[in-house]
Amino acid sequence: MRHISLQACLGMFSYISVVSAQVAVTTYHNDNARSGLNYQETILTHANVNSTSFGKLFTYAVDGQIYAQPLYVPGVAIAGKGTHNVVYVATENDSVYAFDADGNTSANASPLWQVAFANSANGVIAVPSSDTSCGNITPQIGITSTPVIDQKSGTLYTIAKTKETSGTTVHYVQRLHALDITSGAEKFAPVVIEAAVPGTCYPNDNGGWISARCARTSAPAWCCTTGSSWRRGRQTATTIHIPGG
Repeated sequence: MRHISLQACLGMFSYISVVSAQVAVTTYHNDNARSGLNYQETILTHANVNSTSFGKLFTYAVDGQIYAQPLYVPGVAIAGKGTHNVVYVATENDSVYAFDADGNTSANASPLWQVAFANSANGVIAVPSSDTSCGNITPQIGITSTPVIDQKSGTLYTIAKTKETSGTTVHYVQRLHALDITSGAEKFAPVVIEAAVPGTCYPNDNGGWISARCARTSAPAWCCTTGSSWRRGRQTATTIHIPGG
């Protein structure tokens, strides 16, 4: 079982941003320029970020490796659970979690909500790394790209990869999901992302290819601008073949 750690300085700060400043982190590296900069930071300094006053406060257990950057939104009205500062975490086991960013005790010991796109009972699992030609991400490939959150609509967008088996038929699928950040509910039917270029090499069988490049570091990430979501950045170390795509 994997864990996500929440960090703090002097007991005042959450994992990603200063709680008192209520700065949301809704995309990879904070903004669409991928600067990683919190322009509103006024408290963290070289003096107070040190081994005695800055470090792990608590952890939450998750069901897989975490390659996507966790995101943070303050003051979210969680359905039936009140208002929370929330950290959103996506895993390679095709799960998305919403955790309270300020503590893991009492009612907050469990996720505020969790969505699992894998369903082994129905033959749907994250893609085993052994099924791909790249071993940079192991043992499975599910959600690698950092999601993006559109605060205006309260929507988290993410792509989940699945291996879907029915009898002797196997399909590898990537779907775009739009989740309500207050509950994890799907806002509309997930959209299958299909190959646009037909395959011309083994094992062609009139299929298509997506995510054909490998990268040593960094996963692709989503950004959101004027109500639209876009995937940008380098591709993951995986190649997915879509038979008949």
